[in-house]
Amino acid sequence: MPMNRAEQKISFILKSQAFKETSVIHQVFTKDFGVMSIISKGSRAKNSKHGSLLQPFRSLSMSWVGKAELKTLTGCEESDESAQLKGNALYCGFYMNELVLNLLHKHDAHPKLFTGYQSAIKGLLDGRLFEATLRQFEKLLFDEIGYGLALDYEADGNTAIQADSLYSYKAGHGAVVHLGSNPVDAVSGSALINLRNDQLSDKIELSQIKRMMRQLIDHQLDGKILKSRDLFV
Repeated sequence: MPMNRAEQKISFILKSQAFKETSVIHQVFTKDFGVMSIISKGSRAKNSKHGSLLQPFRSLSMSWVGKAELKTLTGCEESDESAQLKGNALYCGFYMNELVLNLLHKHDAHPKLFTGYQSAIKGLLDGRLFEATLRQFEKLLFDEIGYGLALDYEADGNTAIQADSLYSYKAGHGAVVHLGSNPVDAVSGSALINLRNDQLSDKIELSQIKRMMRQLIDHQLDGKILKSRDLFV
């Protein structure tokens, strides 16, 4: 369980829900404490000091207190001024938030993933390739939850993945040579290699990796539905 008091911790709001007349309960992603629940009392009131700041995708410096799982917000400042996500970038951001909320355990710190989340948000703000940004984040997320993708060798652990070969990627097993008659179900070795090296850019490879990642994520979600997929991803 996180400490009783924390001061000026860089945080991102993943999801918010109105509580009583003027308060809001936020699911917050922090570097040192993972995902936490924090209540901002009175933040929906007209005279709220920081209600307008409490929005997703803003880098916030937050302070809180509390012995229970639900902490109470005591201070909030914007730590890094930036434009807000819009259009497709916004939908991508919602998708990343859903992944974090559904695949991380509360109060488990993932500093590397937090840094990756920050980088992904900046990438979306800069208008970089949305699909490549998402695939890189998904790969890092798998690493952090203990299901890292094997992208150097085939599932047998001995044969290096070849750029000019076609593969099927099996959850919990790895890449195996694609034996089916329909290449639409396959992923090229070059796509796997470029995913490994964070160098995805080709549209066909991005499409292949997107389909592969969706299957692997669905396996982890075990029936849970990601609402943001209907919007863009």
